Amino acid sequence: MEDFTTFVCYALKSTMKRVERHIIKGLDEFGVNMAQSFVLFCLLDNDGSTLSEIGNRAQIENSSLTTMVDKLERDGLVERRLSTEDRRVIRLYLTEKGRKMGQEILSIGLELNNKFKAELGTSSDDFIKGLQIISATLDNMETHAS
Repeated sequence: MEDFTTFVCYALKSTMKRVERHIIKGLDEFGVNMAQSFVLFCLLDNDGSTLSEIGNRAQIENSSLTTMVDKLERDGLVERRLSTEDRRVIRLYLTEKGRKMGQEILSIGLELNNKFKAELGTSSDDFIKGLQIISATLDNMETHAS
């Protein structure tokens, strides 16, 4: 039997757990988790996004997203507003405090990302392409299973 610790999925999970532990240490001082930081990043890119748009971009389930946004709103980082085009749609906006915090966290994330890219060197693009291949393979398997 092949050792499961040699499986690609095991290596991905193991590495991601390490990345998350490292990132969580850095985010503790801000009082947000990694998924909440992704919400802030989405809004830095496109302030006024809907929850669905944020969920799709950040890969966060709607049920989790609502709870996250509630906390971000309580902390004064974001605010919900009804869309001017369609009052059934709620849009999310950064507050000044949220924008400042999001930019600080993003700069820390960019620093870590640049460190990874520097360590990967010329294999960085191949690594990203490999991850995309894995994602596409899983998407194809899900499509054919339906």
